[in-house]
Amino acid sequence: MLNRIERHDIINAMALSLVLLLCGYAMNRWVDSLSTAWDEGFWQAEKDESGILPTGDEARSAAKIRGQHLPNEVSVLVGNGSDGIDGLAGRGASRLGDAGYGTLQPQNVDGEPVEVTTVYYTDGFKPDAEAIAILLGFDEDHVEVLRDSPGVPVEGADVIVVFGNDAAG
Repeated sequence: MLNRIERHDIINAMALSLVLLLCGYAMNRWVDSLSTAWDEGFWQAEKDESGILPTGDEARSAAKIRGQHLPNEVSVLVGNGSDGIDGLAGRGASRLGDAGYGTLQPQNVDGEPVEVTTVYYTDGFKPDAEAIAILLGFDEDHVEVLRDSPGVPVEGADVIVVFGNDAAG
């Protein structure tokens, strides 16, 4: 009697197979939706061709570069190293704050004026520095790893922006 397969056993096996197949399909769809949500959750910036500081809506559209961290997970220090452009660090910090970055108190750079704006990053924050550079209207050529003091206290900062005289345009 145990060796005999009955019709209801076959029907039960087919029903179970169908249920498992549907569960697998539903789970696959769910994983795909999580993946899409994760990808869309990263902050995205675009380079603005018209000026140094694009508006928040422009900065969030057209995914050209993505930060590795969410903006609120990145601490940014902005320094003004330009020759007489007052308030540049404050405006830059305000723009980054509007984009969701955690900004530290803007600083003036000690020493000689800086000619070229540079975005410095600490370990693990290069993609974020590149996103910040583009948000501020600069390309990835302005991004460097932080090796020496950029003329501002950097304690607690993941990314440091030092505006130079080229930021006037």
